[in-house]
Amino acid sequence: MAAVLAACGATPERSHAPAPIPRQPSALERQPRLGPPLAMKNDPSVQIFPTEFNELPGWHQDNHGAAFQSFQRSCAAWRAQPDDRPLSGVFGLGRIGDWKKLCGIQVERGQEKQFFERWFKPYAVANSGNFDGLFTGYFVPQLRGSTRPGPRYWVPIYGMPRDLVKSNGQSGRWVNGHFVPYYERAEINAGALAGKGLELLWVDSDIDAFFMEIQGSGQVLMEDGSVRSLSYAGKNGRAYYAIGKSLVDRGEIAREAISMQSIRDWIMHHPKEGRELMLQNQSYVFFKFGDARTAEGPIGSMNVPLTAGYSLAVDKNYLPLGVPLWLDAEHPAGQQRLRRLVMAQDTGGAIKGVIRGDVYWGAGEQAGELAGVMKSRGRYFLLVPKHVTVG
Repeated sequence: MAAVLAACGATPERSHAPAPIPRQPSALERQPRLGPPLAMKNDPSVQIFPTEFNELPGWHQDNHGAAFQSFQRSCAAWRAQPDDRPLSGVFGLGRIGDWKKLCGIQVERGQEKQFFERWFKPYAVANSGNFDGLFTGYFVPQLRGSTRPGPRYWVPIYGMPRDLVKSNGQSGRWVNGHFVPYYERAEINAGALAGKGLELLWVDSDIDAFFMEIQGSGQVLMEDGSVRSLSYAGKNGRAYYAIGKSLVDRGEIAREAISMQSIRDWIMHHPKEGRELMLQNQSYVFFKFGDARTAEGPIGSMNVPLTAGYSLAVDKNYLPLGVPLWLDAEHPAGQQRLRRLVMAQDTGGAIKGVIRGDVYWGAGEQAGELAGVMKSRGRYFLLVPKHVTVG
């Protein structure tokens, strides 16, 4: 994700730059007409306001076909779940079976926009009267690697250690009958896991490997020309250290200039200090090889491949995975709005709050450029099946 600044949770080490001051809508921007608010009984501070599709900024210009393909991936996950299971979150969005009904509807190519308009109702979402929130981005980095170590490929990518266990909710290992914290980053880099058969492959950059941990997945171009996908498998349980925040606090990078790219550049130009800084992040992520589905995209928390530009990581304490959201936020490229229908299909430890999201931009350098600088203020509209009573 964008900058390495905040601790993350149980999945990837994704984190972001500090939120900028909220941008107030210009008087020239036409605000959508909204109906009377409905307070959510599970969280009265969260309100939704019914509206119409014609009121959604940019609705008629979106690629609804790509959005529908992403929605179909949500359907694939719902089909594996029992019909009577309630959707999580604070919105009271019915049960899995209510959503499966829409998954069985046949939609002709070119009719995707009409599908959403016919079967869904949009609602603006507010938190304590505020419609505005922070939206960041993440991507799949691409590295170069080999199945064998050598002078060029010297950085091991480790799978989950067999002696990493949990006791009383804490990650660690047993040593002479005592449960101790698992190896930290400095110990692992010094060879604590070497020769234990955990090496999945080797890559040519410790900096690239570090940032792949932050993203939680990656693609490795192998010496023979093949591509291996890596997915998040787990982590060592040590505390996450925000190296981007450290650089800001030390005055090395201005707060408004912090991004994944600016952090990388600083490390590249300060190799000794940069590697010492990375070691201060004791948290370490382990990987596994992706399955056949990862050719379509990395597997998100919903256990389906993510769709570049049309999948969003959210806080599942508020939003259930799978649901469609109309996003209206500042575009990271500037001078335009990011307005499209995205599906809540992933989570991230730094993604906290009801109006908070992380856009998956895809794989490679161009996706990284967008994800790395994205610190956008924006809002979203929740799309709810018309036959579901929200709240």
